Amino acid sequence: MKLAIGIDTGGTCTDAVLYDFDSRKIISHNKALTTYDDLTRGILEALDGLDPELCRQASVAGLSTTLSTNACVEGKFRRPRLLLMGIDRKGIQRFGADYGFTDPDDIRYLPCKTTITGQVLQEPDWDFLRSHAQEWFCDVEGCAICEIYGTRNNGILEKQAAQIIRETTGLPVVCASSLFSGLSSLERAASAVLNAGLLPLTRNFLDAVQTAFHDRDIHAEIFLVRSDSSLMGMQYSAEHAVETLLSGPAASALGGSSLAGQASAVIVDIGGTTTDIALIEDHVPLLSEDGIRVGQWKTLVKGLFASSFALGGDSAVRWDKHGKLTLGPDRVIPLCVLAERYPQIVPVLQEQVYRVPTHTLPLHEFLTLNRTDWRTLSLTEPEIRLCTLLETGPLNLQQAADSLKIDKYNLHTQALERSGVILRSGLTPTDIMHIRGDYTRFCREASISAARFAAQSLQMSLEQLCSEIYTQVSHMVFIAVSKMLLEHTSPYYRKHGFDEGMEQLLELQWNNRNNTEPSMLQYRFRSNAVLVGIGGPVHLFLPEAARALGAQYLIPDCAAVANAVGAVTGQMMSSKSVEIRPHGLSPEDEEQGDFEASYGGDTRFFTEETDAIAWITEKLRRDTAADLRAQGAVGALSFHVKQDDITVPAYSGLIKIATRITVTAETNLTFTTDEENCYV
Repeated sequence: MKLAIGIDTGGTCTDAVLYDFDSRKIISHNKALTTYDDLTRGILEALDGLDPELCRQASVAGLSTTLSTNACVEGKFRRPRLLLMGIDRKGIQRFGADYGFTDPDDIRYLPCKTTITGQVLQEPDWDFLRSHAQEWFCDVEGCAICEIYGTRNNGILEKQAAQIIRETTGLPVVCASSLFSGLSSLERAASAVLNAGLLPLTRNFLDAVQTAFHDRDIHAEIFLVRSDSSLMGMQYSAEHAVETLLSGPAASALGGSSLAGQASAVIVDIGGTTTDIALIEDHVPLLSEDGIRVGQWKTLVKGLFASSFALGGDSAVRWDKHGKLTLGPDRVIPLCVLAERYPQIVPVLQEQVYRVPTHTLPLHEFLTLNRTDWRTLSLTEPEIRLCTLLETGPLNLQQAADSLKIDKYNLHTQALERSGVILRSGLTPTDIMHIRGDYTRFCREASISAARFAAQSLQMSLEQLCSEIYTQVSHMVFIAVSKMLLEHTSPYYRKHGFDEGMEQLLELQWNNRNNTEPSMLQYRFRSNAVLVGIGGPVHLFLPEAARALGAQYLIPDCAAVANAVGAVTGQMMSSKSVEIRPHGLSPEDEEQGDFEASYGGDTRFFTEETDAIAWITEKLRRDTAADLRAQGAVGALSFHVKQDDITVPAYSGLIKIATRITVTAETNLTFTTDEENCYV
């Protein structure tokens, strides 16, 4: 057997599979809770459900995680600060919000002058940076640096600034030019900020896996799924955390496609924190043409054409000031899960419901300490007092306010929650599953008490509350899948979004999903693609969403661990593109030909387009191969060259304005003896 281990660490559960590539079958699988305070513990619990002897025979292991995705969607990654060089505050005020920079005052600016070719005309005032670095970055956990033309001069100014900041603050520093070569400085800056904020999460995850493997005597070489569904090695992953933004969704697309065996499909992965949707065509996940956007951030990361939104088994069930039920976007620990670990919260919940049966605040929610290193952070005096109190165990909102001797309306924990210092526990769809008996692994009593309080606060019965929550989840899945298919069908919606009229049309289709009466106007959208459901609770919510869309659905065997399967069924891949443009000069000009090709700061002119294509192709083959080597690939590589004509409309039809050459280097995971490489 050619064995591989797949591990997926999500916001709620950590899944492990033992996969045989000879038979293309899952040998065994297991699921455990993700343990935020110590990821190693959850990974070990998942691994311990597999055959230990076969695990030791595995030569490779694939990892995927939604930790980065969840952190961005929830805004809870470690807080970095951006240093911009050559871009002033006015530029951020005008353009920054489009890329995620909504607060120009939270950025630090260091003037300098460089040209578009990267030439340094005026260096920054290094003494000024050295004297202000401690002040600028004393309240953050990392730094990202972006110089406007850093990709054209090998990031020379970024690297010098990074050295000064490391020496004066001791903080980890990320240089934008070392991550991406795109010219869009603000996209590079956004990517660098996310990378700086996500590095601690990603490194913690990788360290946890290595520790778990060492404890179980597993020597498999480790790879991580990146956002475009390809794989990258451990060392590369540890420096390019931003590449994991869609690691989980990419793995779900790979795993869902592998398990379902459908050539065309919509993969719907309902997890604990997010629901991820991806499209499959010809058994391959579709990729986005532009850099991916996660939450408010627009990046240069190449990834799936996918949608990831805050809906899952751990979405918070609350009510707004008008007494209307809300679901998400915040993630909380299900109370049934918290009560399993801290049984003492059950009588507290029951007493609270008895004493205060209804309230405008979610008084059923608890706070629990997550980060043990909180004393190393810059916290306010009330935050320190709260963390000290939580060291003895969870407190509900009323208990926390009473202990701090403040009114519960003045209990502000948002900053501590954003930084991951504390976590909140509350009523979730997972709790509702326990009440209905659809999933009963944890403490049902805690779920019932919290749901009674929520139902009474919403002035509805317990059964009405449960039914409404299930319906809302299915409704949100239907809307998300419909929008995804519309964006795929028409670029208009990708560019302009959905106006109120289209939103109302989709709502009309959902509201009339049970209406079989003939209508004078047939307006309903239909999809021939199969909706493939994966994730633990997907069987509860996907059928209703598929029925509203008039689509078939399929929930394959082992759907609950599909992400872990996807983690080992990917391949290592690097792709680069360049456009060759007509130069507009006469063919008789011997010095400059008709075709211009620019790459890596080198511009050449060719009389024949075939010569330009040959030159660019060789450059791209060299650099894609170098990328794969940097990501950890060894052994032989295969290359695919694609040539596309770029055209624009004209009166007489279409006019060709350029030729795009795309070179893709790739290698598949294979399995040999320990003395040989794990690649061919």
